[in-house]
Amino acid sequence: EEKTKLLNEHREQILEYLKLEIEYKTGRKILKSLEQHLETKEGTIDTDIVADYEKMFEEEMEKQAEDLGAEALKKNSKYLELDQLISSQMGNKTDDDDDLVCQEEEMTYIDPWSKKKIEIPVKNKSCTHIYDKATALKMISRTKGKVKCPVVGCANNHVKSGDLVEDLHIKRIIESQRD
Repeated sequence: EEKTKLLNEHREQILEYLKLEIEYKTGRKILKSLEQHLETKEGTIDTDIVADYEKMFEEEMEKQAEDLGAEALKKNSKYLELDQLISSQMGNKTDDDDDLVCQEEEMTYIDPWSKKKIEIPVKNKSCTHIYDKATALKMISRTKGKVKCPVVGCANNHVKSGDLVEDLHIKRIIESQRD
């Protein structure tokens, strides 16, 4: 129970981080725009840069309001990757099995290398992480078999094609989502 509570708190922290990251990138984009604007005006003093920044930032945040909601952030590839890591560390089942099943069926499985949707899921027997089969085999062949698991925090430094097995459970979920 306490472990689940802590893991949920970590998930909330991840969502907050993703929101801050979007706000940071938006702020950087606005600053770059203002910098270009100042260069074209060649240093005129009649502009209140702080007010312009605040106005532009507020307008941009209003445009991105949907992207900053919890449901949209939960579809972010970074969130999905970390959530998959959290779930694998605590095992596939908890006391909240019904909730997990419901979330799992709606989850988009993203390959940690390509950041694209997984077509054919394979599980690494060494670390239990999930990859897209084609991408994993391509990465292994490119690096002559010496490749580290791309999942953040994973200690597996030697992903081998012999350790990859097709994950039929996730494959069924992906296929059912296509229908």
